[in-house]
Amino acid sequence: MTTFPRTTHGPATMRSSRRRRLIHGACATVAAALAFGVSGATASAAPRPTIETPLVSAAFTGLRVGSQGTDVRDLQRALIAAGVSVPGGADGVFGPATRQAVVNFQTAKGLAATGEVDQATATALTSSSTPGSTGTTSGSVLAVGARGPEVTAVQERLIAVGVYLSGGADGVYGNATKRAVTQFQGWNGLEQTGTVNEATARKLGVGSSGGGTTAPPATAPTTTPAAGSNAYVGLAQGARGALVKDLQTALQSTGLVVRGGADGVFGTATTTALTAFQRVNALSETGVVGEREAAILRLGTAASTPAPPPATSQYLGLSVGARGQAVKDAQQALITGGVTVRGGADGVFGTATKDALTTYQTALGITADGTVNQATIDKLGLGTSTAPTPMPSGGSAPASPPSSNSNPYVGLTVGSSGPLVRELQTALQSTGLVVRGGADGSFGAATKTALMAFQSVNGIPQTGVVTLQGAAILGLGSGSVGIVNPNGGGAVTLARFPVQGRCFFGDTWQDARSGGRRHEGVDIIANEGKLLYAVVDGEISKQYWDTPGALSGNGLRVAQPNGTYFTYLHMSGFAPGITVGTQVKAGDVIGFVGNTGSSATAHLHFEIHPGGGAAVNPYPYVKPIDDCSNTTPQYQSSFT
Repeated sequence: MTTFPRTTHGPATMRSSRRRRLIHGACATVAAALAFGVSGATASAAPRPTIETPLVSAAFTGLRVGSQGTDVRDLQRALIAAGVSVPGGADGVFGPATRQAVVNFQTAKGLAATGEVDQATATALTSSSTPGSTGTTSGSVLAVGARGPEVTAVQERLIAVGVYLSGGADGVYGNATKRAVTQFQGWNGLEQTGTVNEATARKLGVGSSGGGTTAPPATAPTTTPAAGSNAYVGLAQGARGALVKDLQTALQSTGLVVRGGADGVFGTATTTALTAFQRVNALSETGVVGEREAAILRLGTAASTPAPPPATSQYLGLSVGARGQAVKDAQQALITGGVTVRGGADGVFGTATKDALTTYQTALGITADGTVNQATIDKLGLGTSTAPTPMPSGGSAPASPPSSNSNPYVGLTVGSSGPLVRELQTALQSTGLVVRGGADGSFGAATKTALMAFQSVNGIPQTGVVTLQGAAILGLGSGSVGIVNPNGGGAVTLARFPVQGRCFFGDTWQDARSGGRRHEGVDIIANEGKLLYAVVDGEISKQYWDTPGALSGNGLRVAQPNGTYFTYLHMSGFAPGITVGTQVKAGDVIGFVGNTGSSATAHLHFEIHPGGGAAVNPYPYVKPIDDCSNTTPQYQSSFT
């Protein structure tokens, strides 16, 4: 058999002859009809829409595997118009899929099933694609490969009823249109074929139907139910508008991540978040808002849209969860007033800031609720040039810092080593600063760089040497940070394995990581969306968010009163009600396994920090309570 290059359809003479026939035989061109209405419509009925006109039969003769170009594309469109599926659509390449489509057509017509287009096949194919023919297009459908104004009409209707269609109404029936049609068919209880048949056309209200009567328009999942019902109930993928935006905002307020934010479009990201919400609340994971979901999220009630409280100051009402310059101003004022704010003025209002604020409020006789109220603003001089009122004598924090001789951390600098340096490094890391090499107990250039960055943020001269003010801000030497045995201790006890099975893990402690880092946790591999449990009773003391460049991705810490904390990283999102300050019990669902941050696969990175100090190998702690073989989720919540 003679092999032709892929850029041709056969010998040069055949190709030029066929082109001449195309030019001089235009009158033989056939319009491939696509009937949207009932067969047998009268002449007075609305005209049937057509797909792009295929070429004459002569143009198809000789096409075979290896051919490509416009002739092949038109052949593929003619096959589709004749009711034969062509996987991949009209892409202009005669490959195995097109050959099989030709074979299927030839078999149906009683022709020799060679997979190559001979004259008989071309003639039969053209006849089958002709309006009013008795071929396979009786009651035919729009499918991948079709194009023209009737495709545009279908796309416009899909968009009008709320179906997302990437690329818009471009008049080309591609995979995006197929997905949109399939979704629309699912909404309306039709067979999900991805092709526009008569039933789908009727529901969309396009084309002619039963003598030309236009079918009523179809609708997406309702966003405006009957009066007296909850407008949010029934929201599902495909819906859009203000109600969807409210739903997305409510889901985010529980700590769940809605990728793309509250954009008012109910897509796959919103479905994922809603399904996660349903899972943690032991509801059917339908991805559709029900009465119970709306009630828990307080949607459709007066409480769902509270009026914002009047504010006379940007500082009024600051509390756990707030962040930004206003928080940083408040933290700096507390530090200037003589209060230790563990982590320094980092602009993040966490439990450390709440504790410092409560201490200050108690000492000055202000309502000690851990929230910045007007009396606190006045005492701290926030928003004014007035200096903060200092802590009175007898308060929990000294009005004057102790002498440098009383604090062994003061004076630490490059060349120092030992447990004090390790505690300094751990304290710097707790503020979010990176100490390359980790808490290794050796004060080198990396530790100096981190310390100088800390000093810059907190208005301390950037000497790279630990000062009394810096030690106070970091809580070093105050007795609040103990020296921790790097091998761990028997005091740490886990009451619950952190991950819902199935899962697996090994001992990867201190394995090498990028940037010269060492692995300071255990990686528990599990499918994305698996439940994560609190391993002890404690408090959510910190949350991490998946931002560009963040190694941790989404994460949190569960802290105990003695300072010991447990770190969870790379989460897909947080369980409803989980935020900084939330009290949890061992076994409570706090989030979901994810693949955020610097992560190659879905897993939980889990760390243990006894006494709030350096991380210890978690493997000896989690191995005795390994629950990876348990596939039954345990729903428990003490905070929702």
